Amino acid sequence: MSRVVVARGMDLFKIVRRALGYFGKPSRERVVLKPNLVIDRPPPVTTPVEVVEALVEYYRENGFEVIIAEGSGWCDTFTAFERLGYLELVKKYGVRLVDLNVDDFEIVRNPKALFLKEFEFPLTLKDAYVVSVPVLKEHSITGVTLSLKNMLGATIGEKARIARKGRFHRSLNESIVDVNLYIRPGFAVIDGRVIGIGGELGARPRELGIMIFSDDPVAADAIGAKYLGKDPLSIRHLRLAQESGLGTADPDKIKIVII
Repeated sequence: MSRVVVARGMDLFKIVRRALGYFGKPSRERVVLKPNLVIDRPPPVTTPVEVVEALVEYYRENGFEVIIAEGSGWCDTFTAFERLGYLELVKKYGVRLVDLNVDDFEIVRNPKALFLKEFEFPLTLKDAYVVSVPVLKEHSITGVTLSLKNMLGATIGEKARIARKGRFHRSLNESIVDVNLYIRPGFAVIDGRVIGIGGELGARPRELGIMIFSDDPVAADAIGAKYLGKDPLSIRHLRLAQESGLGTADPDKIKIVII
């Protein structure tokens, strides 16, 4: 049975350490943290830098190399890094920031993919333990944008000033599943302390006061969807993800640990 830890509290660094203690250590030496920096607007549109900092501290203390990687869809990625405080993590911890929009890549194929039979796999993510770190947020098309949809940013960007991930919107729910088939996160951390209501780029803040952790990103998103008042199995990409073997979307088959 998939396990999801839901944590409450004020000390973010203590919460991260305690919650991650319920799960095993990463299986690889290099950890890539993938926040949601779809645009250079402050939280809850984007992932707060302090969440990523708490994860950087935890993984570095446990001997892992840590990279922060994103491929912004609606602005230049390094503009988002700078405006949202991520450059400070370079100064403080020496971590590397990577723009996945322009990363080197290799072509991989999966005949079982629903839409993306061929995929440009960013080499920064190859042989890495990927942690998807989104905000708990609604989406106008997919209902929610959580750890699975966050992975659309973990892709090579189109040569455009904006809408660099526009190709996925031709079959959005299927594309979300396919990207995760190619790059399934080893872990999901969803920041629900202040959630985003009403849309993806202009989300209105609402305090909820939780953090969600799981080594099953589908289960993490399913519980996140419930906190947003939605039936996880009514969210098309979550249902398709479960059917594709990516994880568990049925809340009745998920063990929730409240800490």
